[in-house]
Amino acid sequence: MYIDAKFEPVAEKFFALTTAQPHGGAALSIIQHGEPVIDIWAGEERPGKPWQADTKSVIFSTSKGLLSIIGHYLIEQGLLDPDEKVAHYWPEFAAGGKENVTVAMIMRHRSGLSAVREDLTFEDMQAVTPVEDALARQVPIWEPDTGYLYHAGTIGHLLGKIYFNITGKRLNQLLQEVIATPLGVEAYFGTPENIEDQIAELKSDDAPLIDYPFESPLYWNRRAMTFGRALTGHVDDFLGGFNDPRTHQLEFAGAGGVTNARAVAKTYSSLVHETDGLRLINDKTIEAAISRPNPGRNVFGDPEPYPIHSLGFIVANPEHSPVLSDKTFGHDGLGGQQGFADQKFKIGFGYVTNWIPMVADGMARHREITRVLIDTLGA
Repeated sequence: MYIDAKFEPVAEKFFALTTAQPHGGAALSIIQHGEPVIDIWAGEERPGKPWQADTKSVIFSTSKGLLSIIGHYLIEQGLLDPDEKVAHYWPEFAAGGKENVTVAMIMRHRSGLSAVREDLTFEDMQAVTPVEDALARQVPIWEPDTGYLYHAGTIGHLLGKIYFNITGKRLNQLLQEVIATPLGVEAYFGTPENIEDQIAELKSDDAPLIDYPFESPLYWNRRAMTFGRALTGHVDDFLGGFNDPRTHQLEFAGAGGVTNARAVAKTYSSLVHETDGLRLINDKTIEAAISRPNPGRNVFGDPEPYPIHSLGFIVANPEHSPVLSDKTFGHDGLGGQQGFADQKFKIGFGYVTNWIPMVADGMARHREITRVLIDTLGA
């Protein structure tokens, strides 16, 4: 463990919050100017086993930040144009009235494909291509680019197919080549079997599942994470949920990435400051990524405050979550995961936990930690 003396109040808040959890543990890593200032963990990765330095966990939608970083790397390399039509890279995608959908519409959650209409199976998720084919066939749930709605799971398959058609490489290979290996971190879109015993066991306060009216907003929200019949919809199920080793092994970059806080923080640090001799993407690319926020409420009219999505990242909205500056960007995840960078303070931040509240406010912990970090920095 490491705690820079200046950041002791942040560490104290982390340990207090983790001790107060009814289950599990957590880890926090913060890097500033390319150097670690906090790298700590506490609690249990599973009953009777303390959290370890190399413990990894499912980071849910914080995966989307890593997915987006790969996309912006390809943009910077001149291989991907966010304003190009998806069908340019993926001709079959033009079916169902989607011929004018652009890559940016997917990255900004405006493509109308927030969930799958077809009832897919777990085996379809394992094979990956049946999910991609179903999305290529699908008629959008709403008229593309007339509004936005969070693409909770599908964004990984949509962008994954585009990246594959450009590079010939599946998402986990790209993750290893672009981020994990250069930075010397562990992060996976599909874990190898031999690290299963290093993955934290999740626990949630999941409410009972309810059958919602067909094509109602809650119906689509449920399907966004179940893909029809592929997943159970309960976070901590050991069969068809996120405690299932088979789920850990899926290419599920929308919500199923597996990594640790150190890797998240180091990745985001490398976006705003040279970290271990590496700068993943440059300031111009970052500015373009965070300068296209979605305006107003989503197509379901969910009330404020809400996260504001730009080109693959959640951008600064202090009414929703505390931020270090107007140049804070990243992506949170179900039950409290968080990863962000800040251009002004040159910060990379990573927080992961295996206590995944659904009824209680899972995001409260990383928000409280961030508030103390703001005070510590004088932000």
